[in-house]
Amino acid sequence: MVPGAGYHATRWQQSLVHRLQAYAEGAAMDFGDILLDLGRLTTFQRTVLRHCRGIAYGRTMTYGQLAGLAGVPRAARAVGNCLAANPLPLLVPCHRVLPATGGCGAYSAPGGARLKRQLLALEAEGVARAGSPRG
Repeated sequence: MVPGAGYHATRWQQSLVHRLQAYAEGAAMDFGDILLDLGRLTTFQRTVLRHCRGIAYGRTMTYGQLAGLAGVPRAARAVGNCLAANPLPLLVPCHRVLPATGGCGAYSAPGGARLKRQLLALEAEGVARAGSPRG
């Protein structure tokens, strides 16, 4: 529904929308403070998603590294399967997880790998802007 057409967003929803818009415009946004209900997931899935949420803006890690953080260092494929079912891209920034063999890998959100590359480029530009002197 469109705001103003019978839909009234709560304050936190409006805040999230503004933060998502700022992210899309290249601002470094951290969504780690947004509570997610992951109760229906397995312990492994919750652990993987929790550690994935800890990957900082503009940073990446491999599926194997994330598996190691989750306590199952040889479970890179299982991590990939878990992230392929990620119901909350951006809030759980699975686009920041890459294959150890190089490339960007797959992305289950609409737009697939193309969108994943765009998100990684957006974040790289945001990091570069933040590190450059302002004039």
